[in-house]
Amino acid sequence: MARGVCIAVAGAAVVATILGALAVGQEAAAPDTASFPQPSTTGVPPGWKPTVTYTTALHVTRRGAVVEDVRLINADLVIDADNVTVRRVEIQSGRIYNEGAFPCHNGLLIEDVTFTRAADRTTSATDKPAIGIGGYTARRVKIDGLAEGFRVGGRSNGCGPVTIEDSFARITPPEPCDDWHGDGIQAYDGAELRVRNVTLELVETKSCAGNAPFFYPHSQGDQSVTIEGLLVKAGGFPFRLGMPGTVRGLRIVAGSWGYRPIDVRCSVIRAWEAKVVKADSNYQIAGEVRPQPCNSEGGN
Repeated sequence: MARGVCIAVAGAAVVATILGALAVGQEAAAPDTASFPQPSTTGVPPGWKPTVTYTTALHVTRRGAVVEDVRLINADLVIDADNVTVRRVEIQSGRIYNEGAFPCHNGLLIEDVTFTRAADRTTSATDKPAIGIGGYTARRVKIDGLAEGFRVGGRSNGCGPVTIEDSFARITPPEPCDDWHGDGIQAYDGAELRVRNVTLELVETKSCAGNAPFFYPHSQGDQSVTIEGLLVKAGGFPFRLGMPGTVRGLRIVAGSWGYRPIDVRCSVIRAWEAKVVKADSNYQIAGEVRPQPCNSEGGN
């Protein structure tokens, strides 16, 4: 990792410029799924400009620090303190992570942040997730054109629950494609996860296919999930869930999957409501095709 700037000051302005259980088969009440997030409604606001741009890693070491209105190019934002806020930040070919310490640095808030690929960079099958590893809330985040999205993990290292809401991720094949297993949201050793009003797409080609938009598997140290509005598109199985939880407002784009719409351990799901739908180019629901029952026993 490149030697970067270390932030040990608090204050938004300073940092910104210097740096009900139901049995499966019963329909659960669904949240409002009339409008899902898309690129234009997530990430940094329209017309936004950074106050400062960095090309080396930016380290945050002060508890409660606020980082805002910063652009990073080919550089990471390293969180080495609790209760840090990251707001209106653009990261090109870099990531945000808080996994470098024991115990994990929790209380991380990430909102109105954009992750894209820098003009001079390609992606790789070994690229790290855009956000990780746990104990964070992501709100109105946009991940577009990267090979990995959100990661949920670090539970054995003290990382707490993760909330992802009002966010969008479009995960694309790396260049070159070499044993790629890309995901929009992936968990390994993950604490409780809450997903609320999120859009996930896995872009694939005939020669390069990833894993799944949503992947929270069984037997990998994960805990539980609450889904309250999630649109998924593409992948062998667009929605893969092996751990206990409640699923409401799951919408699966018709015909986008390679094998089946879901791969779920349905015996541990406490509530379920899902539909196969049509969606337009802006990820908005253009029609309902059919209900999707919880009718599998996988999730590995």
